[in-house]
Amino acid sequence: MDKSEFFANARPDTQGPLTGLRVLEATNYASGPVCGMILSDLGAESIKCELPGTGDPNRFVPPFIRGQRDGESSVVYNSMNRGKRCVTLDFRKPEGQALFRRLAARADILIENFAPGTMDGWGLGYDAIRAIKPDIIYTSISGFGLYGPLSHKRGFDPVGQAMGGLMSVTGEAGGRPLRAGTVIADDMAGWQAAIGTLAALHHRNATGEGQRIDACLTDSQLYATSYGIMAAAECDYIWQRSGNAIGGGAPMNTYRTADDHWLCLFAPFEKQWQALCAVMGKPELASDPRCKDWDARVANAEFVDLEVAAWIATQTAAQAEATLEAADIVAAPVMDFGEIVNFPHYQARDMIVKAEHAVHGPITHYGVATKHSRTPGGVRRAAPLLGEHNAEILGGELGLGEADLADLKSRKII
Repeated sequence: MDKSEFFANARPDTQGPLTGLRVLEATNYASGPVCGMILSDLGAESIKCELPGTGDPNRFVPPFIRGQRDGESSVVYNSMNRGKRCVTLDFRKPEGQALFRRLAARADILIENFAPGTMDGWGLGYDAIRAIKPDIIYTSISGFGLYGPLSHKRGFDPVGQAMGGLMSVTGEAGGRPLRAGTVIADDMAGWQAAIGTLAALHHRNATGEGQRIDACLTDSQLYATSYGIMAAAECDYIWQRSGNAIGGGAPMNTYRTADDHWLCLFAPFEKQWQALCAVMGKPELASDPRCKDWDARVANAEFVDLEVAAWIATQTAAQAEATLEAADIVAAPVMDFGEIVNFPHYQARDMIVKAEHAVHGPITHYGVATKHSRTPGGVRRAAPLLGEHNAEILGGELGLGEADLADLKSRKII
């Protein structure tokens, strides 16, 4: 299918399926901003509220665009806050709280990821906001959830990975537990929060009822740990670290090529294994007692890997991938982000896109993962500068005059 064919019926009057929705964010770090970013990518208007002067702590996390450590150039901040507008508000002060409530009254969805109880302490909790906006969808994201024995405990990404099971199965067999290379617990919490928010939106559309959403890092990790919980509870089987192997099958690993690249190969099933033996020029391995079936290959995984590694070491990455693909064997190169940025397939899929930044001009972002043929989403703008839209939103929408804004700024309320 051509790209033009997929989008042949796209509407020209939409920025995504969530066009017309307004999101208010009291978010920082990663999980909350990721949730808001997803909704923004799909067309919602998101207003992010940050503390005056400092803003989201991620504004100062390296690396920085052009080496500028100025609060506007962190790629960590910019990558997960694109498409939003930003106002500064000090939630800790009554005037800031009052302005936040006025913004909330105009919102469909509110996202916050402060420690449980923090928003309540500022008079901005669910009950307070529901009193002024009864159908609000109020999404809270935390480390361990709003209730439960550990609800008080703070959680960042490594803690979510550690207590959510992922870290226990990541790493080489017998080695130390490892965190995944990305902030996957934060990301998954943001994804689950977005899914829960959209489900609540469907319910509100049907009934007029708003509600509160409780998403957290640990629950989101457990939701993504495959058969781990069931195996432990029902089979007395505790999933262990096994490197690149999945479910004990073999071969499924990464192998170094003749031109010093890495190739990921997955061929644990009989048909794949027999085809691989033929490709390697060793058809006798298909009936060798050490690797003739799944159980034998699991028991002799080291032998199987050595055989596969020896063959792949004679091939360039391109040769091996082409040969394996022709034999209908699943294999792919291990790509770093430098390669991904210039990869034609991802460019064709709009997964490498540019958005205009107020300081740096066009900067590169990853694109929107889900494609909508009728209402396509997209990265409409880069992340906002701190307080960039104070006048536009607090002035233009809430009616504050220039003198009011100047007074609030002088008192560090905005």
